[in-house]
Amino acid sequence: MAKAVPTEPRANRVQRTTTPAPRRGLIRNFEDILGELRKVIWPSWGELRTMTFVVIVTVVVVSLMLGLIDYVLTQTLVKLEFPKVG
Repeated sequence: MAKAVPTEPRANRVQRTTTPAPRRGLIRNFEDILGELRKVIWPSWGELRTMTFVVIVTVVVVSLMLGLIDYVLTQTLVKLEFPKVG
């Protein structure tokens, strides 16, 4: 069983105040951002082209699949004579 920890009444507790962090200048902030960007390992042009091609192909394939699903569902509802379709 846990030991009971004596607690002070609320009136006797010391009020802790937190001070906000000092504000940094805008220029310092941009210097930090540039420093972090220098640490980034950027892809080569070949890797960039490959990744871009993969993204474009993926978008086209998913778009075609969604279009096909939409067409099939629309035609199904038209054949069932669903109101306000087609």
